[in-house]
Amino acid sequence: MRPIFLIRIALLLGVTTFAAVTVYLRASGKLPAPAAEAAAKLAILRYAVWAVSGLALAWAFWWKQRAEAAMTEQGVHQALIIGWAPGEAAALLGAATHFAGGPVASLGFGMLAFVAVLLVLRIPAPSR
Repeated sequence: MRPIFLIRIALLLGVTTFAAVTVYLRASGKLPAPAAEAAAKLAILRYAVWAVSGLALAWAFWWKQRAEAAMTEQGVHQALIIGWAPGEAAALLGAATHFAGGPVASLGFGMLAFVAVLLVLRIPAPSR
């Protein structure tokens, strides 16, 4: 298995594990509900998740062009990894916001952006 596939799998597993644990802990009531003032600030963080998600998608399209223009396989892999990073950041910010007591929509929107980034920046078939 090529190392780029392992990196992508690690990104997926890390983010989805954190999201699953967050949803489980919130749903089971094992985490305390935030105070009213903190809840209002957490609701504002959903806009930050939206902004990071939009940035991640724009970043992914920009790095897709860079990956397609790369001359070497290593250059393609570097462009993919750099392109995936903001998508992971959006998902982690959404999960952290939900973990702290924010709306579940923040988690969902961050995860959706991450999946969209991974779909935009696909790993090309190996050249022979």
